[in-house]
Amino acid sequence: MDTVPALELDENEAAGVRVEGARHTGAVFERARLLDVELVRCDLSGCNFAEAQWQRVTLVDCRATGIDLSQATLRHVTFRACKLDDANIRLANLRDVRFDDCVLTGTELIGTRCERVWFAGSDLAGVDVSQVRAKHVDLRGARLDGIKGIGALSGAAISREQLVTLAPTLAAALGLTIADDEDAG
Repeated sequence: MDTVPALELDENEAAGVRVEGARHTGAVFERARLLDVELVRCDLSGCNFAEAQWQRVTLVDCRATGIDLSQATLRHVTFRACKLDDANIRLANLRDVRFDDCVLTGTELIGTRCERVWFAGSDLAGVDVSQVRAKHVDLRGARLDGIKGIGALSGAAISREQLVTLAPTLAAALGLTIADDEDAG
């Protein structure tokens, strides 16, 4: 794998490269194809990767605040210690994707298809998962405060500790009213 100073596309494709420390803030990579790419300590904030295709891509310690991955297809992708807050991942297709120790606060995953997706140690506070189609999603170890659309994650794995935290959100999603015993009467 060749190390290059910036993510450059040849006929809208990058393959077999490692990019370290590049700054691509606000760059447009719409419909780009990344194959066997590693991005390390890059700034991808505000980048447009809408409808992109990523296969065997790894991002390590990247800043990607507000990144647009809407309608993208990600296969065998790992995000490790990345900041993806306020990202747009609407209507994307994620298969075999890992978010390890990432910050995804405020991210929108609305309508995304997630199959074999892990969020180990990630912060999902305020994430919107409405209409997500989930199959083999693992949320154990993730922070789930204020997650929106939780009902769409039917079948996802959570820990017992997370269940306690999520109880009010799950009750609301089911239309349950939480009332103290002294309210009975």
